[in-house]
Amino acid sequence: MSKELREKYVCMFPFSYSEISENHQWLCCPSWLKEDIKESEDYGKNWYSDKSNKIRESILDGSYKYCDAKQCPYLSELDNGRVSNKFIPKVDFENSRLANPAPRTITFGWDPSCNLQCPSCRLDFVNYKGSQREKVDTTIDNVSETIGQYIENITLCGAGDPFFSKSYVNFMKNFDKTKFPKLQKIHIHTNANLWTPKLWNQIKKVHKYITSCEISIDAATKNTYENKVRLRGDWDLLQSNLEFISSIPTIQVMRFSFVVQQMNYKEMRLFYEMITKLMKGKNKKYEIYFNAITDWGAYPTKELFKKEEVHNPSHPEYLDFVKELKKVSKAGVIHNFHHIDTLERSLI
Repeated sequence: MSKELREKYVCMFPFSYSEISENHQWLCCPSWLKEDIKESEDYGKNWYSDKSNKIRESILDGSYKYCDAKQCPYLSELDNGRVSNKFIPKVDFENSRLANPAPRTITFGWDPSCNLQCPSCRLDFVNYKGSQREKVDTTIDNVSETIGQYIENITLCGAGDPFFSKSYVNFMKNFDKTKFPKLQKIHIHTNANLWTPKLWNQIKKVHKYITSCEISIDAATKNTYENKVRLRGDWDLLQSNLEFISSIPTIQVMRFSFVVQQMNYKEMRLFYEMITKLMKGKNKKYEIYFNAITDWGAYPTKELFKKEEVHNPSHPEYLDFVKELKKVSKAGVIHNFHHIDTLERSLI
């Protein structure tokens, strides 16, 4: 089934998307497609490089050989017979915009500064200053000059929090439409602790572009949030901000994400209930995303990471995790656990 569907459908990401970090550039989420295409500070040149074209060829030939189906929720779904809207039929490819690849959607991921210190993400608190801050600003200028003309969608951001980054806040406060003539949308990816009415009022120039957001939470209780998965976080402030954000008229689509690990997997059902209660009557599209923990180098030893990797069949709590996953496998929920064995999948 997976080979047949891979040959029939084309993933849109490598033909329209790029994520840029401090020292890397990708054609998809780097945990889903890990090949680094950065060869220079000219992000447009990198986009059209031989390496980038080979990645796109792997999508068209159906091999998807650079992709990680265990991490990508959409390829995982495809391999299990479900086709998401991230794919188009190959027969429609030549007559689509994708036949003329361009970096239309960009993730600003080169400033890892964040108000939180989450154990699944980083070892230390990060706040760029001095030369590091200057480099962030320079990269914004480089992106504006080399590919700004193509960009229709921007995601802020993929590494830290956009409302803690001085550079990203200034970018929004002083947004220059002439550098991004085709821009239609800015997607916010945040922990939401700093997304207050006061800050929102300071970035009025981009209000009309911010129509969607992803809020990463990873917990359903105050103790787990503040003392285990979201160090430096404020649970009560988060709840207040969630009410505010979900009432913003321009925002029509919201995603609430939850990195599943040993410390929190038993709160998956509570998280589902918390979000559905929050969004009741809000008249917005929303989804709940449970995703497998990834080792970004935040764990000092492999043993510590394996302790949290509860979705691994060798984990002593794996079957308990499968039972918890069963409780949240329903409409409005997406996840990247479709690759589990057939016997265990029958429980879900």
